[in-house]
Amino acid sequence: MDIHITTEALALPGAYMTEQWGGAHVFKVGTQTKFKMFAILRPGANRLTVKAPDAEIRAMLFEVGVAEAHSHLKRGNWMVLLLDRLDQDDVIERMEASYNTVFTALPKSVREGLASG
Repeated sequence: MDIHITTEALALPGAYMTEQWGGAHVFKVGTQTKFKMFAILRPGANRLTVKAPDAEIRAMLFEVGVAEAHSHLKRGNWMVLLLDRLDQDDVIERMEASYNTVFTALPKSVREGLASG
């Protein structure tokens, strides 16, 4: 599923990937200086960190057992999706929701530049 997640993440407008924190694939949207992170994937770990659109969705995903809190990103509705408990379409939907959530928080000039380019 890692390859599919990476392919789908990089297909989003303005998305790119960096490798950080001991080999984690960190997906960002924006420019090199004005960006927002929208997903973190540790290849082979069967987990994807994303931002929930709101606290209610995050709580619901915790309750049904498909997500848990991230140990270092405690604020901002970040969560870890447990990939073995979700089908591929659900994972991609959650990742796209994370992308959309952070995209709207980018400066207007960056959003407009990504939309036109």
